[in-house]
Amino acid sequence: MDLVSKIFGPRSDMPEQKATVTADSIADGALDTLGSVIRVMGNESFPLDQDIDPEVFPAVCNEFARHVENGAAVPSFDIPQSANGAREWGRVRRFFADRRHAEKSFVVERLQDYRGVVDDLVSGLRDIGQRDESTEASVRESLNTIEHAIAAGELPRIKAALTQTLTQVNETFAQQKKEYELRLHELNERMSSLRQDLVAAREEMKRDALTDAYNRGAFDAAITQSLNVHFMLRQPVTLVMVDLDNFKHVNDNFGHSAGDEVLRAVGDCLARSFIRKSDFVARYGGDEFAVILTDTSAGDCGKLMQRFLESARKIRIQSAPDEALVSCSAGYTEIVDGDTVQTLIQRADQALYKAKAAGRDQSAFVAASEAAP
Repeated sequence: MDLVSKIFGPRSDMPEQKATVTADSIADGALDTLGSVIRVMGNESFPLDQDIDPEVFPAVCNEFARHVENGAAVPSFDIPQSANGAREWGRVRRFFADRRHAEKSFVVERLQDYRGVVDDLVSGLRDIGQRDESTEASVRESLNTIEHAIAAGELPRIKAALTQTLTQVNETFAQQKKEYELRLHELNERMSSLRQDLVAAREEMKRDALTDAYNRGAFDAAITQSLNVHFMLRQPVTLVMVDLDNFKHVNDNFGHSAGDEVLRAVGDCLARSFIRKSDFVARYGGDEFAVILTDTSAGDCGKLMQRFLESARKIRIQSAPDEALVSCSAGYTEIVDGDTVQTLIQRADQALYKAKAAGRDQSAFVAASEAAP
């Protein structure tokens, strides 16, 4: 059939049976395509705050897709199985249209939120600059008063000028500090919902097929986000690098399938050890993992690492159920002002090498002040 016939239908002089078959074929293709579109909507959906749980939504879309394709029931919306193949097209259209409208609203609102935060940040920086200029002018005026008093050589006047200047400077800086803290508090409130968006976005990132931890690409994006969040909110963030000790021994003596079991077990152990929604566990590459801990200082991280290392020592795999094959070394460091992704990872790697040099099966910390140049 030529393109014109596909679009406008078969010519009237075509045999009736052939025309009917063609129409059915087109209808089937249209239903299959619509079903695929609905499934894609479910698999690539936004994490909306609606009645349908984001984790359940793909399954709901699959129900609607099967309803479109063959009239199957949609239990989530109380649509029964069709006895004669009829579809409730009105419900299908409303479901699709309502979802697209909600996703559009979600995107528009989030863009407005992010733009608002940027505007607040720029306005705050501008206000800070203006207040700094005002403070500088006030201090300069007070110093001029002292200079005039000293030039006059009158001790009472000098003492009065000093007292007035100290009082004025203290009040000025106290007010400035109060305004800074208020500005940071307001910005923190605005950022709180956006931080949840970052967490939701991380859930959409690709995972490592073997361990189900996040992959290297996801880590690269997450560590950059963590640096930005630290800069905005001044909250502690700790990066951990974890490496399996003597992993080559496992592959050489028990085979690569055993090595895969070990990697999966370590990934599961990390997931159980760092259980907060904001904790981020990724397979960095090969037998190395990375963990990003927001709102966690290096001191708190040390305690968490001990728990993880103890759990790792208990790992057993089916390929060698009686063998204690696993131990890990870990290095961690805390983000400081001025850090880049490169300096942060280099310092965490330095801590990892420190743990290995000390005998493996342990963790070590390297502060920014003691990092190698």
